[in-house]
Amino acid sequence: MKRAAIIALSSFALFTLPACDKKEAPPTSGSAAANAPAPAAPSAAPTVLAATPPVIDLDSLPVEEDFEGEAEKTLTLTNLNTQLDALEKEINSP
Repeated sequence: MKRAAIIALSSFALFTLPACDKKEAPPTSGSAAANAPAPAAPSAAPTVLAATPPVIDLDSLPVEEDFEGEAEKTLTLTNLNTQLDALEKEINSP
């Protein structure tokens, strides 16, 4: 019975003593506390600006047919693997 009481008191002291080390700040004058600005309250949700979607001219976008002539001139059976490796490297680079 004594052993249980000692364990209970020591565990109580173990958890309550660290709380006693807190030092309270000395009270400030009432006028200084009244003049201090109130901390800004965090808003529940960030404000989202309504952005208008950009206007895209679909006729000016390049398509596959725009590059066919250049590809026929630069790609041959001998340099196909080299060109492919260069494209893969370009795509995978950060």
